Amino acid sequence: MRRWIRTIEIIGVVLLILSGCSNQASESAPAPPDRGTALQPAAPPAPEAAPSEAEPAQDALANRELAQDFPLPIYAQFQVKRRMQTTAGDFRGVQLEIVGDATPQAVAAFYETEFTKRGLKVSKMTQHSQEGEEHLVLGQSETITAGVAVTKQGNQTRAVLSWSEKARKNDEP
Repeated sequence: MRRWIRTIEIIGVVLLILSGCSNQASESAPAPPDRGTALQPAAPPAPEAAPSEAEPAQDALANRELAQDFPLPIYAQFQVKRRMQTTAGDFRGVQLEIVGDATPQAVAAFYETEFTKRGLKVSKMTQHSQEGEEHLVLGQSETITAGVAVTKQGNQTRAVLSWSEKARKNDEP
């Protein structure tokens, strides 16, 4: 029974964070392009500045730093946007928000495989909403609780990864 309560707590935290991300994304979404009217055509788009070559290297370095010590691999071509340390009772963990271009189903299946490789008991849930499908995959053992909540937002897929382990008695609080 205690294990299910812990699972429900993790689901709540993951969904809360994911819902916060979806509110942020909708607030910062760019306006649709102006297509003009029959009487007044739209202005031509402004030329875009070419990204400097230093930006990808900085992004890769920041991505590595945010994912440092996270026990799961980051889905290919996804970028880490946020990292958060968590503590709940005897459990200490890390949550990462990642974004990229893949189907939510593919990302959820990838992490389901990763949980299984680590000997975690896997539970899955898919929810349909107006914005699309949301996938939740949880993995649990006696000492580890892991989860991923994945959803498509606009042209990007967002996932919140969570990994927490029961603190050993010699760990500091």
